[in-house]
Amino acid sequence: MVAVYVAVLALAAYLIAFHLPLYADFSYLLPQDAPSVQDLRRLEARVKSTETVLVVVTAPTSEARAAAVAEMSAGVRMLPKDLVEVVEDDDAEIRGFLAAHRFVYVPLPELQAAETALKERLAAAKCHANPLCVDFADNGSADDAAAKQQLDKLRDERRDADARLARSSHVSADGKVAMIEVRIAFGTTDADRGEQLISALDGVAAGVRAAHPGVEMGFTGGIITGVSEHRAISNGIVLSSIVTGLLVALVLALYFRSATLLVLLTGTIIVATAVAFGAAALTIGHLNAATAFLGAIIAGNGVNYGILLIARFLEERRGRAGDADTALARAMVGTLRPTAIASLGAAIAYGSLAATSFKGFADFAVIGSIGMLVCWIASYTLLPVLVLRFATTTRVFTGDPLVGGMLVRLIGFRRSGVVCAVAATMALGAGVVVARYVAADPFEYDMKKLRSEGDDAAEARRWMKLSDDTFGRGFAGRTFIAADRAQDVPDIVAALLAIDHGKPVAQQTFGAVRSILDVVPADQAQRIAALGRIRTMLGDPALDGLDDDERATLAELRPPDVIEPVTVASLPASLRDRPEITDANGGTGLMISIHTANTLDEWNGHDLIRFANAVRRVDLPGGRTVTTSGTAVIFADILEAVEHDGPIVTAIAAALLVVMVVMLVGVTRRAAAVLVATAMGSLMMVAACALLGLKVNFLDFVALPITLGLGIDYAINVAHRHDTEDVPDPIVTLRTSGSAVFVCSLTTMIGYGSLLVSDNLAIRGFGTASLIGEITCCTSALVLVPAILALRPRRVAVEAAEPAA
Repeated sequence: MVAVYVAVLALAAYLIAFHLPLYADFSYLLPQDAPSVQDLRRLEARVKSTETVLVVVTAPTSEARAAAVAEMSAGVRMLPKDLVEVVEDDDAEIRGFLAAHRFVYVPLPELQAAETALKERLAAAKCHANPLCVDFADNGSADDAAAKQQLDKLRDERRDADARLARSSHVSADGKVAMIEVRIAFGTTDADRGEQLISALDGVAAGVRAAHPGVEMGFTGGIITGVSEHRAISNGIVLSSIVTGLLVALVLALYFRSATLLVLLTGTIIVATAVAFGAAALTIGHLNAATAFLGAIIAGNGVNYGILLIARFLEERRGRAGDADTALARAMVGTLRPTAIASLGAAIAYGSLAATSFKGFADFAVIGSIGMLVCWIASYTLLPVLVLRFATTTRVFTGDPLVGGMLVRLIGFRRSGVVCAVAATMALGAGVVVARYVAADPFEYDMKKLRSEGDDAAEARRWMKLSDDTFGRGFAGRTFIAADRAQDVPDIVAALLAIDHGKPVAQQTFGAVRSILDVVPADQAQRIAALGRIRTMLGDPALDGLDDDERATLAELRPPDVIEPVTVASLPASLRDRPEITDANGGTGLMISIHTANTLDEWNGHDLIRFANAVRRVDLPGGRTVTTSGTAVIFADILEAVEHDGPIVTAIAAALLVVMVVMLVGVTRRAAAVLVATAMGSLMMVAACALLGLKVNFLDFVALPITLGLGIDYAINVAHRHDTEDVPDPIVTLRTSGSAVFVCSLTTMIGYGSLLVSDNLAIRGFGTASLIGEITCCTSALVLVPAILALRPRRVAVEAAEPAA
């Protein structure tokens, strides 16, 4: 048996090491056949890599900034091409092109307004020059003044545009802050290459900082955030595993007072947990943000069966069975049925999560349910073999367990009716709290509470804020729509712009909507014709009679004699290479990029859902539609899936657990006690979360079905021991199985508590909610189950006290 488990462990270790990657990308929390995920994958195949690292540079002077940017850019361009594709520290080429063709980029309505104003001004000038001209219009002077004002406005706009084109968009107005765009050659899910890139950038930046004292620089963007989240999850896995292992070992060592039994139990759980994750490599093929930390949870929950078995083994050796073989046999017989029910209940609780379209839950279900069953199997196949081989001579300490005595002093009782009455009162109060909590919408919409709080993530956000404040949004986080035909692009752009048309700025959803139409206008033939008419009017001799200032204004507005139309071929390479112009398949002008409005909070779930719903499906003329996806759409789908599927999963878990208990235990007082205690523990958990202000996120909701399973676990073991005693007594139950159940719960509390060291707030929130559920369910099992089972009708109690005739 041991040899079989060694071979299985070796296979599991191989699968975990080489076939179980961690995907921190939240798209893996949804089914890969979900419309938003399928749209995302199609989009990824068509859009050129848009993942960009922003290198933000600050310096005490503009000269120092320029020198630092030049050296940093040169160093980054030397990095391997499998990491960096393009480095852009200035847009001089694009600005030069736009300046040379600036008249073509004036919108047609503005040209038409200028043409109308110029006609009015020209007519007025001719009338003024002709002494025989009489203006019979009542508002002629007003129209002339309005026309002059319109022309002045166009001149000012022209000067503002020229000023913007004269300065790099990568440099702040004071010249002390700059931005370098580094387009990477891989996606944000590739954490390994992300780590390589960050390490390489750090190396280049260190040299620049050393050469230019006072210069600071930092990195931000999607891959930086992705790597920081990956680090937070990975580091959290390692740290929580270490914390769990050390504290659980300490607790068990104090409880068993045997290093040998501790080592055997620990080894058994390590094997079982490894097998569960090895099975995950074969069934799922990866870990995601919801399943990455399940190792500590499986170990913390799965160790319960071994604890109960060993505790009963030591109890039997202290009591009736002195030899190890007999004691172990009695222990297995006494604990096999309740632990089997507990294991099945835990597996059902985890497995119920599969009844959802949310893959984060479904993957959790597979790994968790397999883990619970494997832990139970290992506890009754591998652990007994190890105990008989290595622990038959283990010293047995006489007397009641210390934990049992402590529990009796703290929560021991004799008046079961009072306990049940107090519990009923508490349940009523908790029910009111829970009802108000649910009615007030318990879901978490603040995305800031789901991200990492690690130093590197906070640093990336600090630099992103500086970039947004200095250069505006839009250099990262764009959403794309892919058109199948070039003729659809104008319709898509028009449909998007129509969504915000007429709305106040505070209610707008989109910021800039970019497409090929911005650089190759569809109506440029009409624009060029309008420019020609304007040029002709500006050459009219009648304008010579205007004053010098007005003639200077009109001279600035005069189009050049020759205006060439803009074509894709005439665009500079840096502009032609942008994803809106050329896609990954060589298509031209089929991509539209969309930025969120500046007033939209991308960390607010409600705003995120509003943006996602506006962009995921765009209706076009003729009944046609186009769909898309992106980070915002994926997040919105996760939020909506949790909100929709969470209650369903909880209801299924509860129903299946009730059916299981009734089928395996029967319609008995014991079954009622187990179910009532489990319901009480779960209700108190939700009430405590409500009172603490904890909201439900895509991980928190997992805690409730799991808590239902744990409630069954603890309650069935207490109930089974209470009903199988020769003289059922709550105090005796607390001293014996109660102490073992408490230690089981304590190890699970440690597993959940270890998640609180994670930098990821979503994982930390799950740990908090689960820890609360663990405390409430354990307390309910230890106090309420014996109280319910100790209740007897008064008549039966009297008859039992009378001597037999």
